[in-house]
Amino acid sequence: MYPDNRYLIDTTLRDGEQAAGVAFSLSEKKAIATLLSQTGIPEIEVGIPAMGECERQHIRAISQLDLDCRILTWGRAVREDLRAASKSGADGFHFSLPASPLHLRIWKKNERWVLRTMSELAKEAADTFEYFSVGAQDASRADRDFLKLFIDAAQVLGASRVRIADTTGRLNPIDTLDLFCDITKNASIDLEFHAHNDLGMAVANTVSAFIGGATCASVTVNGLGERAGNAALEEVSMALKHSTDIDIPMDASHYYKLSDYVANASQRRLAWNKPVTGPGAHSHESGIHCKGLLTDSRSYETVSPEEIGQSRPEFAIGRHSGSAAVIAAAQKLGHTLSAKKATALLPLIRTAAEQRGRSLTASELSRLIEIH
Repeated sequence: MYPDNRYLIDTTLRDGEQAAGVAFSLSEKKAIATLLSQTGIPEIEVGIPAMGECERQHIRAISQLDLDCRILTWGRAVREDLRAASKSGADGFHFSLPASPLHLRIWKKNERWVLRTMSELAKEAADTFEYFSVGAQDASRADRDFLKLFIDAAQVLGASRVRIADTTGRLNPIDTLDLFCDITKNASIDLEFHAHNDLGMAVANTVSAFIGGATCASVTVNGLGERAGNAALEEVSMALKHSTDIDIPMDASHYYKLSDYVANASQRRLAWNKPVTGPGAHSHESGIHCKGLLTDSRSYETVSPEEIGQSRPEFAIGRHSGSAAVIAAAQKLGHTLSAKKATALLPLIRTAAEQRGRSLTASELSRLIEIH
């Protein structure tokens, strides 16, 4: 189930659904979990059992799908949450503890309380679940020495891993790299990075965490999550594959379908230029780009639409188009154009695009060809 070294954990059905205004139905949750399993992700975090019996029923239903991935639930560092999770049918339990001076002050706790509570809950979690993990909430603002002590304690107590959470998305890639290069030096437990996107750096920070030695990272489809969201599964996966030598085996051919389904179920429309799965992420109009793509798609693309299971979109024909793109587009519409004819059409296409304030539709292009 797990690759030998690095892996991703999806939390769309927990942290993703915590995005303000999002509420998945049970059928949507089951569909998302099934699609996630098809990508080869080894673990999904599916809910918060302490929310009530309805939530636990949903978690049980997902567990009963018998997917090829482990099912994890989330809870606060209290026995009530652990015991609620024990009734959910999940394989594992994750509980979160405050790690930064700010969060300790807010919750009127101290470092001794954190370590004592971790110890008390770990014993019961180990007896109840196949595995458990511990989260260092607001770890990006934690005292570094205490964070290392936190990691050491979790390791001794038998946790499967420690979640290093950048709770408010304040880290940058350089500081994330420094953090993980430091805390992984003497750690023999899996360290997971959990990024938030408040400053638009969640994906970059997650890549930096892996480069710095993180074993795994929690992600969500489309980056769905609270406030500005989380690190997007499909973007992290493709960034690691295409810009690093870190190998995380995933079947990317399901990403487009998964992304589209989650966008619709969450009622969160994707930005046109969202990386990897956005509606316009693989669109081209520039003449130079289109000519290069007709020869070799790698000339102006890192991720091809086919790689993520998307049909290749047609070239946009507009102000920036060149004759090669016009010839190719015309051919698909049933018109055969010479290079001379295509070049002669370019000024007309540009004028028509300027008048409309957009590229031409297929029917508009076809009509323009026919009347000229």
